[in-house]
Amino acid sequence: MLTTPTFISLELVSDWLDTKLKQELASDGEDDAEDTVSSILPVPEASDHLKFDKFDELCGYLEEEEESTTVQKFIDHLLHKKVVDSGMLEDLGMNGNQDKQQQKDPRLTMEMRHKQVKENRMRREKELERQRMEKTLKKSVFLEAQYLVQEEKKKKALEAKKEEEEIQREMVKLRREIIERRRTVEEAWKIERRKQEENSPKNTEKGMFQSDYILLDEEKMAKERKKKLREFLIQTYKENHQCQKRYFSAWHNLILDHRIKLGKAGTLSNWKFQLKVLRAWRDYARSQKLARETQAMQNDLREANRKQQLATEYNRKQVLRRGFTEWQHWHRAESLKRELALTKEETRKKVNELLEAASLGKLSTDGASGISLLGEAAAVVDPPIRNGEVTAGPPLWEKPPSGSCDCMPSPHLGRPTKSDLQVPLQHVPLNTSDNKQHKTGNVEPSPQPGSNKKLRTTSQKTEAICMGHFHNRHVFQQRLIEKQKKKLQEQQKTILELKESQRLAEARWAAERAAAVTDAQNGLLSNPRGKEPKSTCQVLPKYVYYIRIFFGLMIWAQLKAHEEERQRREAEEKEAQLKKKREEKRLQKMKELEKQKRIKRNQQLEAVAKEHYERMLLRKKGLEPWKRLRMKSKQNIQVAKEHHCLALQRKCLLSWFQYSQEILSRNTARADQFYCQILLRRVIRSWLQYLTHVEEDVRKLRVRFLRKKIFRAWFNVVGEAKLDSQSKYEIAVEHHDRRTLWITLETWKKFVKFMKEERIKEERREQLRRKVAEILPDFQRLAPP
Repeated sequence: MLTTPTFISLELVSDWLDTKLKQELASDGEDDAEDTVSSILPVPEASDHLKFDKFDELCGYLEEEEESTTVQKFIDHLLHKKVVDSGMLEDLGMNGNQDKQQQKDPRLTMEMRHKQVKENRMRREKELERQRMEKTLKKSVFLEAQYLVQEEKKKKALEAKKEEEEIQREMVKLRREIIERRRTVEEAWKIERRKQEENSPKNTEKGMFQSDYILLDEEKMAKERKKKLREFLIQTYKENHQCQKRYFSAWHNLILDHRIKLGKAGTLSNWKFQLKVLRAWRDYARSQKLARETQAMQNDLREANRKQQLATEYNRKQVLRRGFTEWQHWHRAESLKRELALTKEETRKKVNELLEAASLGKLSTDGASGISLLGEAAAVVDPPIRNGEVTAGPPLWEKPPSGSCDCMPSPHLGRPTKSDLQVPLQHVPLNTSDNKQHKTGNVEPSPQPGSNKKLRTTSQKTEAICMGHFHNRHVFQQRLIEKQKKKLQEQQKTILELKESQRLAEARWAAERAAAVTDAQNGLLSNPRGKEPKSTCQVLPKYVYYIRIFFGLMIWAQLKAHEEERQRREAEEKEAQLKKKREEKRLQKMKELEKQKRIKRNQQLEAVAKEHYERMLLRKKGLEPWKRLRMKSKQNIQVAKEHHCLALQRKCLLSWFQYSQEILSRNTARADQFYCQILLRRVIRSWLQYLTHVEEDVRKLRVRFLRKKIFRAWFNVVGEAKLDSQSKYEIAVEHHDRRTLWITLETWKKFVKFMKEERIKEERREQLRRKVAEILPDFQRLAPP
């Protein structure tokens, strides 16, 4: 009787696991469309352990795999072990239930879970890749925009430079033209003076030989000359006026063009500045909007994660409650079966007594009692035989029958701990040490609900601390590298300064030596030949000695510089090797520390796994947790009611809070928009006022400078006109004569060329005619003889 509940409990647990797995798969399929990357916690997978970088990791994985295989073998052995003999089963009438004793393999459930974990991991990786692609696209767009802005700035600078260069070229051309005009005027004045000087002595000589009758002709000629001079002066004045008018109009047109260009540039710069302001404001508004959206998304994700956790907890409680109710129904059915078996035994005893009484002849005396006993036996035995099944017991909130207590085992047979009382049995092997805590936390509720959370928070904290250490180490390495680069640059500068000082000293020393050598040579040359030969004999060895010393010192300096360079290079190489060794030692220490941390973590996980394994064995062997869980079912119902009330309150409060937050966000958005509009209006008004003030100032300055320039130019033009008016006529006549001569010469040259070309053409025509005449036959008639 004690062995049959073990088989039945195992069957119940396997059925319960199958139902729970189906519910989890259905809930995961419904929640996949709503979950995001942030709401999904990172789950370590079995496939990740196949990627090993070190031998220690491989050894750890193999040990864990051996443990998992041993656990699976032990479970299979327990599942397929026959605890009760076939004879006992026949006596108890349990042969019909042998098919149900074949337990389902929990490896199928584990495979399904592994597949589900793999699908979740693939989904997370796809989401991360999508986010990375979006980040890269944003970066590329931002870089392209920066590049375009820089190109626009460069184009503007180049255009400004080109305009300045063109203005400078025009100024240079104007200056050259003015200088050339002045030169031509000075040359004309010089030519006129020379002519006057040459004509003055000739007129005096002619006046001596002329007679008196020529005086009248001279007076007439003087009058004619005066008329011609007046006409000439009038004509020169007109020409000067036309020339001045032409130059003034050209200058006026140039100023107008320059003013138009300045206006265009001003309007274009204003437009570009406004466009920059608008773009900056648009970027700022977009960034603010993105920040708000990200904040809202984070809040939504947190809320979704919280709701998901609540849903999982509620689902777990519902599954546990369903299992408890099923177990309760089974227990009551078993108690009813036992009661029926007892009643059957009693009826058998009574029937046997009746038969014995009938055989002994006591039936006539005790007939009424025997008939009543037979009726009771029939009443008791007939209902289960007719129905073919046992009625179920009362529901959970009713008290169990008194007879069920007699069939339960005694409490002193293997008393479990508190954690075993509140946790249902599970026949799930754990494959990896990293996956143990996560799966136990998802499947079985611990007696202390914060224990799994503490483990998760500690693991997350350690990971965050490690990441922080790695980040700080990276930053520290970068700073050290920058400092070393600065030191190397300073050393290079000092070395270059020392080299330059050494070169200067060597150059000075060489110059002094060369001066000494030249002095010696000059002394040798200055000595006369008549002196004694002893002095020459003494001077020549000194000269040769100085030259040898000079070349030897030069070679020694070069060798010394090469040796210093070689020593410096060796010192730098040694320093680099020392730095490399230090870095390698530091990295080796970090690797050892990481290895020790990993070993400690593996040890902790192994200890947790061993505890879990022992706990699972206790749960499988003991039936006391079922008794205590039955007693606590009422408490769980009360807690569920309270939780339902709290959930309703929370939903109402959350809906009210969300509505208030939406109203507040709308009001803030409207206020921000109104504030932005007011700011834009103020900026535009201030900018327009500033433009009007600047335009008035520019107009006043332009008028002032124009007046000054016009008066100066007019004054200069008038002075130059007075100076040039005397010599313009003669220069014009000479220019006209030269022009006519040049035109005649050019026409003559062209005529000569034209005649030569005509001759060549005629010769070619004659040649062609001859060739045609030679080729074609002569069709003329022969003349008569």
